[in-house]
Amino acid sequence: MRQSTVISVLSAVAGVVQGAAVTRRAAIACSDIPAPAVPGAEIISITAAEQFDVSGPFVNETIGSIGLLEGINICAVDIVLTHPGLDDRIGFSIWLPLEGWNNRFLATGGGGFQSGYPGTIGLGLPVTQGFAAGMTDAGNLTDPSGVPLEDIIVGPGQLDTARLASFSFSSLHELAIIGKAVTNSYYGTKSFHSYFSGCSTGGRQGYTVAQEYPTDFDGILAVAPGLYFTDLLTSLGLAQLVERGLGHDLPDCVAAAFTQKAVSRCDGLDGVIDGIVSNFDACELDSFSLVGEQVPCGNETATITAADAEIVDAILTGVRSSTGNLIYPGVILGSNYASLTSTVINVWNFWNRLIIRRDPDYDLSEYTTIEQLIENIATVRAELSGFIAADSPNLGPLRDSGTKLLTWHGLADEVVTARATIRYRQTVEAVLGGNERVNEFYRVFLAPGVGHCYGGTGAYPADALDALIDWVENGEAPETLNGRTANGEERILCPYPLVARFDGEGDPDVAESYSCAEDFAPPVKC
Repeated sequence: MRQSTVISVLSAVAGVVQGAAVTRRAAIACSDIPAPAVPGAEIISITAAEQFDVSGPFVNETIGSIGLLEGINICAVDIVLTHPGLDDRIGFSIWLPLEGWNNRFLATGGGGFQSGYPGTIGLGLPVTQGFAAGMTDAGNLTDPSGVPLEDIIVGPGQLDTARLASFSFSSLHELAIIGKAVTNSYYGTKSFHSYFSGCSTGGRQGYTVAQEYPTDFDGILAVAPGLYFTDLLTSLGLAQLVERGLGHDLPDCVAAAFTQKAVSRCDGLDGVIDGIVSNFDACELDSFSLVGEQVPCGNETATITAADAEIVDAILTGVRSSTGNLIYPGVILGSNYASLTSTVINVWNFWNRLIIRRDPDYDLSEYTTIEQLIENIATVRAELSGFIAADSPNLGPLRDSGTKLLTWHGLADEVVTARATIRYRQTVEAVLGGNERVNEFYRVFLAPGVGHCYGGTGAYPADALDALIDWVENGEAPETLNGRTANGEERILCPYPLVARFDGEGDPDVAESYSCAEDFAPPVKC
């Protein structure tokens, strides 16, 4: 969801990916790759050429820093197609390693309103790990820097629904068709596995594939998914609306103090003092109880006010109707509240001006009440949720296809609350027969202390894609994911609703000191 930092693909593809038993070289020249057949579309252009010593940036998601990839040798294939009668142009980029292909194709997702990332940012790391990798621009809802384009509005009150549909779902199916066809042509085999990987919007894309195209991939890694997408995007402005209504902005230093107070209050509820909130269901902190406290603010101090507490309380409560019914859940105690008051604005501005109001000049200062927000949620649900919400709980076709769906979500995610993922998982269980049956094909792991796609103080599960591959190719369902913090502390993540319980005796920074349990109660010693 962040547009300033490109991380969605790489946060899901980190770690040393398992090698296939056999690696292959090309069966034909790169330049001889034929245009694939895509039902309902016409290929406008295809270019395919070998590129040597490709270099460029990538994101080390474990520590959130930019690195440099070098010496990549690929067959780069770029395809543009159109759909007759729609006057659209949808781009696809497929990178194929010249040597060391691991017999897998990996489709990669995007973030914010970018459906994918070209070049080394999106495709470089997967290719170095042996994947044939691909992405789509879905017709470009943004410029290359991620800023949304106003031409999504094609007339008074009218959206370019074809382009919006491409971003929402159709280009994902076409990416699967094109990516697998190009991979097949180049390496001369249909005997390979296919995967999808993405975070945030990329996670939403993964769930869209799971719901709409369940046979397109063998495995889907959907991290911090933007489920209930229309509700999510409309609700991102909740804190700002409360600020406007109060005529008061929550200072970043005060927001940070609320976060720290929650961590201090709830840190030890899991049996370990580590600066992380793991037992979030037992974590309680009345925001208004902190009113009047002095907190550090730069070189000075600030006093927490009732208005500050009301803003934080809204962030934690989420969007509720006048009768108290939950519309979209709030974030979890201990998250970074500051980014929800003033810096999540690019996506929210675009969504409100261009998608809801369909007026690029709409003055958002006129948008001041929770009632307006709730009304907008209802309006956009009625108009768009059918093809962009990614909220259908019927994963029966995915189950029947044999495809595996793996999700992890940071509990300190301040942008896409993990509560939404938990809510979705529970609805799937209600439809498909409970936790054990759903776990046969769909597993969710919660990552305490991890932020949106990466970052935070928690343990990042860098082996998630490895775990998915092992599940798909060897039938070994993941019982844990291995996580590591930026400082090297280890944890295990457990499949929901299990939690990682400390044994009470070992080194709390070593994964072996934890086991999956139904709760955090210390194990009974005989």
